[in-house]
Amino acid sequence: MKAVLVRVPGGPEVLSFTDQPLPEPRPGEVRVRIAAIGVNYADVMCRQAVHQSMRPPPIVPGCEAAGVVDACGAGVTRHCVGDRVGVYSPFGGAYAEALVVPENYALPLPAEMSFETAAAFTHVYLTAHEALNASVPLQPDSTVLVTAAAGGLGGAVLQLAAALGLRPIAAVGSPTKRHLLLERGLETVIDYGTSNLTDTVLEVTGGRGVDLAIETVGGALFDQAQHALAPLGRIVIAGAASGREPRPDLPALLAQSASCATLNLSVIFAQRPSHIHAAWNRLLELRAQGLLQPRIGHRFKLAAVSDAHRLLENRGSTDKILVIPPGGDSP
Repeated sequence: MKAVLVRVPGGPEVLSFTDQPLPEPRPGEVRVRIAAIGVNYADVMCRQAVHQSMRPPPIVPGCEAAGVVDACGAGVTRHCVGDRVGVYSPFGGAYAEALVVPENYALPLPAEMSFETAAAFTHVYLTAHEALNASVPLQPDSTVLVTAAAGGLGGAVLQLAAALGLRPIAAVGSPTKRHLLLERGLETVIDYGTSNLTDTVLEVTGGRGVDLAIETVGGALFDQAQHALAPLGRIVIAGAASGREPRPDLPALLAQSASCATLNLSVIFAQRPSHIHAAWNRLLELRAQGLLQPRIGHRFKLAAVSDAHRLLENRGSTDKILVIPPGGDSP
C-alpha cells in the first residue's frame, strides 16, 4: 500500500511517500481502508518527535481518518467488514491507504455522512466535547474563550459551544482570520497578533473575564488566556502549537479560585471507551439537528502531504486540512 513514512525527525521534507506492507489486524483490531485523512497539529509534533504520546520515527504519522472496515481480527464484536467508520489513532498510521486500530477506536458513521466530513469531524469534535465538558459542565450563557479559533479544532469548539448555549469569544492571530470569523457571524473576535489578549477579553466582558478558556497555542498566549479568567473560571490545555510549553500561574489561579485542566484524548479513549462512545453519539445527534458541521478549508493528495504540513506550520490555513489517499475521495 502507499503510505507516508517519517524515517527521522525533521521538517516537512522528511515526509516520504513510499510503499509499505498492508497491515494485518490482530485480535480485537480492525483494518480500515482509508478514504480521507484529517491533518492535525499533533501530526506535525509526531513528525518532529516532540509529541509525548506518540513513538518517535520511524513512523507513519496521522491520527485521524475515515473509511471502510475491510478486515477484522479475532474477537471483534463492534464492527463487521463493510462498516463505514471514523477513526482516531493516537498510535499514528493514518497517512496511508489502510491502517489498523483497536475496534474501540473506530466509530460508526451515519449513512449520510461523507468520508471527508468524517475525517474533519472525528478527532476535533471529540476533543472539543471533552474540553467543554471537563469536570463541571458550564451553565448556559457562560463565556468561552477559544484560541486559534480559525483552525479545525477552534472551529469545532466554537460550533459546539454555540450548540450548548454558551457565549464564545474567538481569538485569532491575524486580521484576515478575524475578518473571516466576523463574516461568519461571530459576535466577538479578538486578533491577538495586534492586541493583548488579557486586556481585550477583560474589556469585552466588562472586567469580569471568561468562565472557560480552551488554549491550544501555549507560550505567551497561554499566559494571557489564564489571566483573562473570571472568578471560579477554568483553563483547559488542549495543545501547544507554538512549541512553547504552557506554564500555569498558580498564584494567579488561586487569587481567582480558578483551575487549570489538561486534555489528552488518547488517554480518555484508552481509559473510558464507553464515555467516548456516548460522547460520539451525542455529537452525531447535534450534527443531525444541523448544529455541527465541519468546515474544510484545504485538500491535498497524500503524495503532497508535505505541502499540507507547510501550510499548517506557516499559520496559513483556516478550518480543517484534509489529505486524500490514492483511490480515496478526489480533492
